[in-house]
Amino acid sequence: MQGKISRRKLAQYAVEAYENGTLSEALQELAAYLIDARRLREAELVVRAIEDELATRGTVIARVASARPLTAELEAAITSLVGAKEIAILETTDQALIGGVRIETPGKLLDATIKRKLLALRQAKV
Repeated sequence: MQGKISRRKLAQYAVEAYENGTLSEALQELAAYLIDARRLREAELVVRAIEDELATRGTVIARVASARPLTAELEAAITSLVGAKEIAILETTDQALIGGVRIETPGKLLDATIKRKLLALRQAKV
């Protein structure tokens, strides 16, 4: 019987496949493994581990939420702020943010939204 493969090893396998241009096949194999090993509940954790592994190799996945679509200038500012060799921006528009931007990368969060600033003011009782 096969032992349990760590999420870190699964992530390394996926990133190596990405670098070799065989990501599609590797993702199918990972999905089959997770199903076969009854580890489907860990799928999101495996995705996060893959993002972490990509970040250690210089490619950062940045989840960016803003009230309006990002401009080219803001995308350039985010790219320089993150400071990675390569960056992929996953953009979402969230009307509840009012304004500003929230940037989440593996292990880091920058919340520069107006909503967050208003909450900080309320907590400071200013």
